[in-house]
Amino acid sequence: MKKLLITLLFASLTPGAQAAEDKMLFAEYRVISADLAASSPEARPRKVWRLGTEFLRFEDTPNPETGAHILAIVHEPDIWIIDRNKNQGQHAVDPGPQYAVHFPIFPREPSEKLKKLEFGAELKFFQDNGATEPPSQTVDGIKCKLYRLKLDDREVTLFLKPDNLPLQIEVQSAGTKYAVRFLKYDPDQKPDMSLFKVPPGIKIIEPQ
Repeated sequence: MKKLLITLLFASLTPGAQAAEDKMLFAEYRVISADLAASSPEARPRKVWRLGTEFLRFEDTPNPETGAHILAIVHEPDIWIIDRNKNQGQHAVDPGPQYAVHFPIFPREPSEKLKKLEFGAELKFFQDNGATEPPSQTVDGIKCKLYRLKLDDREVTLFLKPDNLPLQIEVQSAGTKYAVRFLKYDPDQKPDMSLFKVPPGIKIIEPQ
C-alpha cells in the first residue's frame, strides 16, 4: 500500500498556471462489489481532502490483515506516508520538475484511460471524453442523471444526484462489475491547512 500511494502521489500533471484556491474538496467513499467481502478494507469508508494540485490528505481504513492504518499527506513537494497504528511515517520529496499531486479514483485499474479520472473532476472527465447520457436511474431512492463512457473494454457510468454531485461511479466489463460510492462529497469546504501537516506525536523517518 505504501509503495502504491507513493507512486500515485509522485505522478505529475501537465504544467500550467496554478490559480489561488479558496475551496477544498472533501470526499468519503467506499467500494461496492458483489465479490467484495463486507470485512474487506476496500469495502470500508476512506476519506480524501484535496486543495488544488498542491495539497492532498488521504485517510485509509485500518487494515485488519496487515495492522496498518495509512495516512498520506501531501504539501508539494513534501509527501508523508504515515502508519497511525505505529505513530511513525516516512518523508519523501517529489523530484519534480513539475509539482502537482495526482490521485486517481481507480488506481488499480488496468485501463490507463480510467486512471486519469480524479477526485473533483468526475463530471468534467466524462464530458471531455464524449460521454453519452442514458435515461435517468433511481439508486437507493435517489433519482440520478447518468453519463456513460466506453474506455478500453470497460463501460463506466457516472451517477449524479439532483444537486449535480456524484453519488457513485460504476465500472463494468465482461468479468468485472463494481462501483465507488460517495458517502459524502463536498467540493466547497473552507480550506483547513492543518489537515496538510503531520499530526503531533508522529515519528518521521527521513530519506537516506
